[in-house]
Amino acid sequence: MAVTSFDMDEKTVALIERLRGAFGVKTNAAVIRKALALANVASRHTDVDGSITIAATEDGKPAVKVLLAG
Repeated sequence: MAVTSFDMDEKTVALIERLRGAFGVKTNAAVIRKALALANVASRHTDVDGSITIAATEDGKPAVKVLLAG
């Protein structure tokens, strides 16, 4: 297994802490692995403009379009 380290700003640290709870994992590494898996799936389903659209929820909230490319 490769070991990688990097510096994170406070906003990124806070996001990883929030995602730790959302993903139900205990470590930063587990958060990053799950986020990369999600990004991999999303990247395979992009629209022509490099975005993905998350469909509207059952309670009627509108769809969300996320730009992945450039």
